[in-house]
Amino acid sequence: MLIKASRITNLTDARYFAAKEVDFLGFNLEEGSESYLDPMYMKAIREWVEGPKIVGEFFRSSTVYIREAAAFFGLDAVQVTSDYADQLADLERLTVILELTVAPGDDTEKVLHLFRKAAPFVSCFLVHSNREPLPAGTPLLSENELPEHLRLVKNVCTEYPVLLQSDLPAEQLTALIAILKPAGLSLSGGEEEKTGVKSFDEIEALFETLGRS
Repeated sequence: MLIKASRITNLTDARYFAAKEVDFLGFNLEEGSESYLDPMYMKAIREWVEGPKIVGEFFRSSTVYIREAAAFFGLDAVQVTSDYADQLADLERLTVILELTVAPGDDTEKVLHLFRKAAPFVSCFLVHSNREPLPAGTPLLSENELPEHLRLVKNVCTEYPVLLQSDLPAEQLTALIAILKPAGLSLSGGEEEKTGVKSFDEIEALFETLGRS
């Protein structure tokens, strides 16, 4: 299963995820946005880690700037949002991850059209599709109980490479993965408690259930 660690902002996260042999380390290079990381600091971090491909994450930069940044900083891939759906051809020959959200009430045909339209230009899709965590002690979600928007995610997972982003607890997320069968997961980095110090208990629990501890 592919694993992408997204929005990395510190060396502690980068080294932890690299040690877990994740496939991608993502850095938000969109200046002025939350969790932005100065590209020069990103370059310093990548000198300390080996293995994962380095992804630059963009939300509103022009495709010209994204291409220039990819070349200048030696990015292995770029990640853009569904707002770029009509501009993906401008990123041709780059490895592109398309980030989008599938939410309750979304028009199924519009979502499927977006996937079909983008598929020739992207290497995989990063899909946000959360549901409320189940109360402790509640039986885990079964396939028959899937909400409509998660049924849609399950359908696209059968046709396209999808990295699932979810904030569910480890046990519930593992159960959802077993039903949706995505190509992989996207996990988010976070702030350090202090320099070089951070708890990874929640993510460690997930890695354990995935057999990657």
